[in-house]
Amino acid sequence: MENNPWFEIEDPQEDGEEPWDFDADELAFVAALRTRASSWSVPPSHSGVGRPEDESSLMVWVSVHDHEQGVSLGEWAVHFHGTHVRAGKVCDQLFNLDEASDDAFFHAIGTVEKLADRCADMFASVLSRAVSRTEWLHNGRVYATSWAFADTSEGLVRSVNRGLAPTPNAGWGIPRVQHARCVLVRGASEPQEGLHSPLCPYRAETSATAGRPAPPEPARRRSRTTGRLWRWGFGPQHGSRAKT
Repeated sequence: MENNPWFEIEDPQEDGEEPWDFDADELAFVAALRTRASSWSVPPSHSGVGRPEDESSLMVWVSVHDHEQGVSLGEWAVHFHGTHVRAGKVCDQLFNLDEASDDAFFHAIGTVEKLADRCADMFASVLSRAVSRTEWLHNGRVYATSWAFADTSEGLVRSVNRGLAPTPNAGWGIPRVQHARCVLVRGASEPQEGLHSPLCPYRAETSATAGRPAPPEPARRRSRTTGRLWRWGFGPQHGSRAKT
């Protein structure tokens, strides 16, 4: 993707910081990732190269966004230690990884090339997944929004405006009534027709069913805001991480 260069190593000296001290293996790992990423066909996303706060590894990450709303929906990172990597979904502002996530976290040992291939596969898989944004309205105004991977309904981020919410739904949780509309914000191949995305279970229902309680949602993993992205200008503008 020529308009979205992946894993560029920015010069920290431009911000008055010390230059990076990446070694040969770390530079080779980034170069191998960039080679793999040059053939990706995925929606635009932010990516970066640096080190975690404790400077214990090379850190490479991608961030999934709803660009229309200006919201960061989650980050996935790789911590490269030369002969092994730890990779998965970021769970806090220090870019620690959620090791309890069975479908994302992994630890691998191997050569630079093999590790780069494994990590590139993870990034490509995440970036290729469809993401839906679901909205609830009251008096014609959006008071609650939830983002999730559309294929599994795994929650990513949610936002509730308590000042706009009807009294029964004035808490911080996502409403237990049918949503008003939803749209694919990533993974859409053509314009959406109607108020519900093609993957929405309610798209075929009539307006007479609106307001009925929604079926139970799958359990959602706990994560927290990634503050380091704020410093780099890529942090979420509003909303909160989905909670169980």
